[in-house]
Amino acid sequence: QKYHNDSVLERHSISEGLNLCARNPELDWLKSFDNVEDRKYVENYITEAILATDPARHATIVKEALAFVEEGPKAYDSVTSESLSESVELTQFDRANLKHRLFIGRLFLHSADISNPLHASFDVARDWAVRVTTEFSRQASKEKELSLEVTSYMDGLDSEYNIAKVQISFFAFMVQPLFDVVGKLFPNLSHLNDWGEANCDGYREVIAACEKERGEG
Repeated sequence: QKYHNDSVLERHSISEGLNLCARNPELDWLKSFDNVEDRKYVENYITEAILATDPARHATIVKEALAFVEEGPKAYDSVTSESLSESVELTQFDRANLKHRLFIGRLFLHSADISNPLHASFDVARDWAVRVTTEFSRQASKEKELSLEVTSYMDGLDSEYNIAKVQISFFAFMVQPLFDVVGKLFPNLSHLNDWGEANCDGYREVIAACEKERGEG
C-alpha cells in the first residue's frame, strides 16, 4: 500500500537509500551538493534511473530508444545550445539537454540490470543466471508461504533445464531487442548481442544434455 503497487521493489530501494543518507551523516554522499536545487536534481535523477529497472517499464525504455534512433535528438525536444556556433554540428546527444541526460541514465542502468546473458564468458553468464533465479525462487516460495499471488516467471526455476530455457527466452524477448537499439545508439556496444547469442548456444547444449539424460533426445 505504501507505494500503491507501483514499482514496489524499486521504490523501496530508493527510499531506503535516501533514508540512509538522511540518518547517517557518514553515508550522506549527497551532502557534497551544497545547492538545494542540485541535490534535488541528483535525487530525482537517481530515482528515475532506478525506476527504469522495473521490468514493467522495459517496453517504454525500448520505445524511447527506438524513437531516438529513428528521429534523432528531436525525439527528446533537443535544442541547439545558444553557446554553440550554428556551423557546429551537434552529436546525437546534447549534453546541455537535461532530458537527454536522464534518458541515457535510465537506458544504461536498465541495460546493465538485465545484461547478465551478455557476458563474454558463458561460465560467468551461467553463474549469474543461477544467482538471479535463486533469488526469484526464494521470492516465489515466500509468496506461496504468505498466500500471495505467485509471480509466474519466478516459479519452477529448480533445475538446470528450466533455467536454460528461461535464459534463452529472456534473451530473445527482453535483452536482444534492447541491445539491438543500444548498439545502434552506441556502436562500440553492438558486439554484446553476439555474446548473448553464443551464450544461448551454450544453454541449448545444456538443454540437449538434460533431454538426452532423460531419454528425450
